[in-house]
Amino acid sequence: MAAQLGAGELARLERMGAKALTAESGLALFDRALATDAALLAPVRLDTAALRAQARTGAVPAVLRGLAPVAARRADAPTVSLRDQLAGVEEADRPQLVLDMVRTQVAAVLGHTSAAAVEPDRAFQEIGFDSLGAVELRNRLTQATGLRLAATLVFDYPTPAEIARLLLAEFGGIAAAEPPIEKELNKLEDMLSTVADTERRHVAERLRRLLSVVADDDEAESTAERIEAATSMDEVFQMIDAEFGEA
Repeated sequence: MAAQLGAGELARLERMGAKALTAESGLALFDRALATDAALLAPVRLDTAALRAQARTGAVPAVLRGLAPVAARRADAPTVSLRDQLAGVEEADRPQLVLDMVRTQVAAVLGHTSAAAVEPDRAFQEIGFDSLGAVELRNRLTQATGLRLAATLVFDYPTPAEIARLLLAEFGGIAAAEPPIEKELNKLEDMLSTVADTERRHVAERLRRLLSVVADDDEAESTAERIEAATSMDEVFQMIDAEFGEA
């Protein structure tokens, strides 16, 4: 209901084609739902004009696409892919082109009228992104680039500039920026490779404390027991790989 959502969330929902329900209309729809035998009901106020606008960018969920049909694109006005755009500019100009595209998509998610309002190096959390906005941005960038992007994109690359560098690397531009947590884990792995067996118990204790931060209590305790029971650093490395996955 409208009273339970902030202004930002309401504005985003309206751009996506879903209008807020008042308390009165929500309760009325609930009463109507109780009187039906349907297995699944979705009481939603939809703005079909907004849905059609979203459909033109490919951002409408599959379940709603039947409500927002889009006319076929004219054959004489094909969409130019980001890859083709990059191929048509000098290498030195490619970073700015990709960054501009990312800032444009970020501005659309936040409801800004211009990409100029998006600071490239400012964190998404600082400019008003929530989990819903993160998913919408990932979907927009997937549509714009044709790449399969992770659902954790905004959290792994927390600024527009970092996402732009990632996308440019995917298209053969520059090396992608490694997520900060990966950098630190790689450093840790390098340091552990030099630990002598005589220091194993001390290292195992410190690793147990680290794992307790990122794991549930029961899981951390079980992992700690296995680390302390390890007979070599190779076994410790195998456990770390099992916990975090290989890079």
